[in-house]
Amino acid sequence: MSYEWPESLYPLRAWLKSQGLDDTAFKTERQAAFFAQQLAGTRFKFPPDRSASMFKTMQDIQAVLPAAKSRSDADQVIQQARSRKSERSGKSASEPKSHHAFDMDSVSKGLVIFCDGACEPNPGLGGWGFAVYRDGVEVDAGYGGAHAVTNNIMEMTAALMALRWFESEGVTEPVRLLCDSQYVVKGCNEWRHNWKKKGWKRKGENAAPEKQALKNVDLWMELDVALTVVPITLEWVKGHIGTIGNERADELAEMGRAALKPRTSTDLIEEQLRHSIEKGPAE
Repeated sequence: MSYEWPESLYPLRAWLKSQGLDDTAFKTERQAAFFAQQLAGTRFKFPPDRSASMFKTMQDIQAVLPAAKSRSDADQVIQQARSRKSERSGKSASEPKSHHAFDMDSVSKGLVIFCDGACEPNPGLGGWGFAVYRDGVEVDAGYGGAHAVTNNIMEMTAALMALRWFESEGVTEPVRLLCDSQYVVKGCNEWRHNWKKKGWKRKGENAAPEKQALKNVDLWMELDVALTVVPITLEWVKGHIGTIGNERADELAEMGRAALKPRTSTDLIEEQLRHSIEKGPAE
């Protein structure tokens, strides 16, 4: 179901259509506000609660539309980014997917990747997403989701997928990876080195087994391998304060959750059987 535009926001809807966006493509009010802010070049603060009404924010964006900057300069940069990407891939750039420019004040120039994870409830249905920007222009993105996970798992998965994108694309230029999870940033930059020295355990050999156990150890090991291939330092960015790349990654994570198919009773039975086989017969 598409977001239903209230009559008082019809001018904003019409302006978005004039910029080439499909006004029926938005599923939520927040998603509509996000893209409106991107294209208008405004920097209104979004409510941290994703369920909060965005109506006032959209009214504020609509009110400044006459002063909104032209997209001609952004379009030129977008076309350049498309050309560079098509040269690397050998594919035509005549039918690219949608790209969006954002305020250059939010990050420096160059290749920048934002990643984010989401889970509702926690644990529960989760999603991850990442958005890739070059010189302030979105040039690629990815998202996905999983059942019965935690928010930390999705945050870690988002970072892992972003690093794998960088490797798979064969990019050689410097990259910045921004994440709003302190758990992921500190884990990747600091904690994993000690965990690795201790055999991927949190405590010493003399500690009780339950205190040695490292949560999400498989993912930490995968991140360690990825960061060996792409040896960078992750950067923390405060979430939900209107930073375009962070908001975009959050939207992609929500899209990952929304794309999941509900599990049937048959799926649950098959999952239980699979876990039983993996564990082996009871002793």
